Amino acid sequence: MFIAIIWGSGFIATQYAIESQMSTSLIMVLRFFIAAIALLAIFFKDIIKSNKNEIFHGSIAGIFLFIAFYSQTLGQAYTTVSNSAFLTSTNVVMVPFIVWIATKKCPETKSFILTVTTLIGIAILTLSLSGDGLSFGFGDIIILISAFCFALHISYLGVNCRNLNSRRITFWQITVAAIISLFVLLLFDVKNITASQISKGILPVIFLGIFSTCLCYLIQTKAQTYTSPVKAGAILSTEGLFGSLFSVLLGLEMITTNLVIGGVVIMSSVVLMEIDIRALIKRNH
Repeated sequence: MFIAIIWGSGFIATQYAIESQMSTSLIMVLRFFIAAIALLAIFFKDIIKSNKNEIFHGSIAGIFLFIAFYSQTLGQAYTTVSNSAFLTSTNVVMVPFIVWIATKKCPETKSFILTVTTLIGIAILTLSLSGDGLSFGFGDIIILISAFCFALHISYLGVNCRNLNSRRITFWQITVAAIISLFVLLLFDVKNITASQISKGILPVIFLGIFSTCLCYLIQTKAQTYTSPVKAGAILSTEGLFGSLFSVLLGLEMITTNLVIGGVVIMSSVVLMEIDIRALIKRNH
């Protein structure tokens, strides 16, 4: 839950970085390299003991992490902070089905039901009436792709990394994400970097690197050794609620009917995914 609160504030930091005119790849390079350097400085003696298994699984997780954050940052430039936050939280209803494919364990019936209610919440939050009928924003589509990648990342950590050293896994996934980000920056955006972008966006990016990336993924990777991917996804997805709350409180957007209703439907589905209803009924009886 602590991670979810930090990540919620991370949507705000990302928005400020976007408004500084930093490119998506530049934001990614800075946040991931800052996080990787911080981890290396703190846990150097532990990290150099990494074995091939930890490097391999950390690298695969890093690929998922890069795609998830790149698409999230890109999509947020074309939609609102609340849409980005709530749509990212839908990864919780994706995790059970990804774990099903990976482990052959069929999700509970409620997973299927809550998937439908989540889709209804997404529709209320993002669909708008226009002259040509219902429309779904480009940024919203990219954010949903991001949510799927976050679900892949959570599932991968839960299935493959439970018994591995969390510090080393965290370092390698963030380092791989940083390297891929640098490659994309050099390939597409390096000529567009300006001093003005750096001066305006550096503080939000430092926040993203130290808190939203280094601290949060260090805690998440460790915490996921004590809980299931489904529960981890459910708790982490409350970042959507905090992200929207911070956005409204800071005046980045106004409260709308669609925002309230869509957000409530999505977050209700997220919370219900976490609750074991049968166990709760038995306990009350």
